[in-house]
Amino acid sequence: MTEKKEKRMNEIIEAAITEFIEKGYEFASMESIANRAKLSKGGLYHHFKNKAEILYMANVKLSEPVHELMLRIEDNLSIAEGLKVFVTDYLHYWNQHKPELRLYFLTMNESFSNPQILHFYRQSSQQTFEYFAALFAKGQTLGVFKEGNAQAMAISFISCLDGFLGYLLLDPSISLPDIEKEIQHIFIHNALK
Repeated sequence: MTEKKEKRMNEIIEAAITEFIEKGYEFASMESIANRAKLSKGGLYHHFKNKAEILYMANVKLSEPVHELMLRIEDNLSIAEGLKVFVTDYLHYWNQHKPELRLYFLTMNESFSNPQILHFYRQSSQQTFEYFAALFAKGQTLGVFKEGNAQAMAISFISCLDGFLGYLLLDPSISLPDIEKEIQHIFIHNALK
């Protein structure tokens, strides 16, 4: 992709993120996204087939910092320490980016009724689960973690983190540090040999 095209794609995605956060998926339109990105509706269709594809790409862009946090797990002295740091960084990142977190949940919600978004969302989720399953399996192989179903551990771990984030949006009085420590205790300390 040329630098000019990549810049244009990023402008469209940024415009779409703002549009989806402000109006929600249902009320955002290709026309309003095009207007916000300062291009024609036809120009927008040159880059994206439909609104679902834009929503997916918006989530890919919003996930980039999270993927960086994931990659830093293995920079730590141990997998257990890396996972503990990830829990802290992940929860604090999303706590500081609540509009983007709302878009994340909006996408999840849309996936239940839109097969195209479901396909995109399922792919992303599977990649995340596979990454963490590989980490838990590696920890078991190295003798750090107790033997268990690494895939189930990964799904439970991510589900717990994301479920908590949903409740954090619903009730900002929930104590982030308390939940952070409890998640680390349940999924990391209890898994140690």
